[in-house]
Amino acid sequence: MLVSTAIHESSSSNTESDLIPLLAKGRCYRIQIHTRTLGVVLFPPDKLIHSLLSQAPLSYIECLQSRPVISYLIENSPAKSAGIELGHVLLRINDRDTNTIDEALQLLVTTPRPLYLELYELPKEVEVVVGEGVHAVNYDGKGGLNAPPMSSGDWKKKYVVIGGVISKAGVMSFYRSKAEYDIAVIETQSNRPVSVKVKMFSLRGAIIKDDWKGPQLVTYPDKSFPWKYIVVILKSGLPVKISSPQLAELKVVHEAIRRVLSDLKEVTAINA
Repeated sequence: MLVSTAIHESSSSNTESDLIPLLAKGRCYRIQIHTRTLGVVLFPPDKLIHSLLSQAPLSYIECLQSRPVISYLIENSPAKSAGIELGHVLLRINDRDTNTIDEALQLLVTTPRPLYLELYELPKEVEVVVGEGVHAVNYDGKGGLNAPPMSSGDWKKKYVVIGGVISKAGVMSFYRSKAEYDIAVIETQSNRPVSVKVKMFSLRGAIIKDDWKGPQLVTYPDKSFPWKYIVVILKSGLPVKISSPQLAELKVVHEAIRRVLSDLKEVTAINA
């Protein structure tokens, strides 16, 4: 048996008083896990205010204190199969509080299986911000410096990650697939050298070309619909172009790049 996916609402009767304001709006739930590993990465809330929890009110961040937040999920992991999502907060393991990441990790390692996890999900109106996904990219200058490639074949399919849990702030990374990004995350968290290929670009000093216009359109004879794309002009090197047939898919990465550029400008202004 790998994992039980049965999920049910959890009573908040023994939840700490500092979480009471949140419980009225979000929900608590319990799951059962039988595997040795969960397939997650945990971070404290204050480390996620410029990424996953950038849209969460400060009052929520303060209520969560140092409790571990699900910051990354390995594809097809036991945690994901059980219904855990990004941004969920781990409250207890087998009825023992997990007020910090160290407490959570200790219990995950030492507690006999099955594990009974109690988690908290933020209210639906609080968006959990994800800045990654599969996109077509081009960074070799084909089509002109700031223009899209002339052929659809000149785009490369990559798993695009803006920031992420293993990159330095202000970095945009391209992996060959989500599976390879998972490998990179696992190896990094295990303090092992990353064995997969990754292309990284610094967004410091970068701008999005004609961003006030929004994503641009390009059509190709072999494609049924126009592709939407943006051009990121880097401080050094050739521009990076990111495209998707679906505007909603491109928006995820587009907005993530905007947030990073805004954060970098604020840091520059403070340090000036």
